[in-house]
Amino acid sequence: MRTKLVNPVLDFINTLCNFVALNLLFLITCLPVFTIGAALSSLYYVTLREARGEYGYLIRPYLREFVRNLKKGTAAFAVIAAAGAALVFCLAFWFSLGTALSACVTGLLAVALLVWLMTVTYTFPLIGRFENTVRQTLKNAFCLMMSNVRPTLWLLLIYVLALCLCWFLPLMKLLMVLFGFAFIAYCQSYVLKGVFEPYETAAERTLP
Repeated sequence: MRTKLVNPVLDFINTLCNFVALNLLFLITCLPVFTIGAALSSLYYVTLREARGEYGYLIRPYLREFVRNLKKGTAAFAVIAAAGAALVFCLAFWFSLGTALSACVTGLLAVALLVWLMTVTYTFPLIGRFENTVRQTLKNAFCLMMSNVRPTLWLLLIYVLALCLCWFLPLMKLLMVLFGFAFIAYCQSYVLKGVFEPYETAAERTLP
């Protein structure tokens, strides 16, 4: 069990080192590409636990959850990636036509792409937190996105802020490699914690 240190400076350094290790491990497990879904699910599992104040080890639970979520996370990532690729292709195709009809279709596809992105934002945290089938997880992600507008906007705002920092501050790209992805998931976990709490029961997975 990782405990909080009395000295706030040492505690900060200890937490930072743990997050650097977690972030690097996350990037390594994303390298095969098809494992991105399992890596994201495991990352949110760990950061959600941290957001709940359960300060356990980071690396060991991540690896355990990565193995556990490999099949489900990979399947969810395949479905999501295929849907996203189809939406982007259709959006590019209709946008290139340059007609009044294509403009309307492009607008609808842009909205669909935004809905897709917001659904994705919930999918992998759900896999990391709850036991469910891939189909039910995707359905739950869509329902949570539709019924939690304000938290969803906060989640997207965190993404936008990170992208803006990377765009305007070159140093931010290095920080993303060091601990950025883990830190983004950690910030989002505080929002997700409030969304998930009403649905958490004793029958669902308990965090060690």
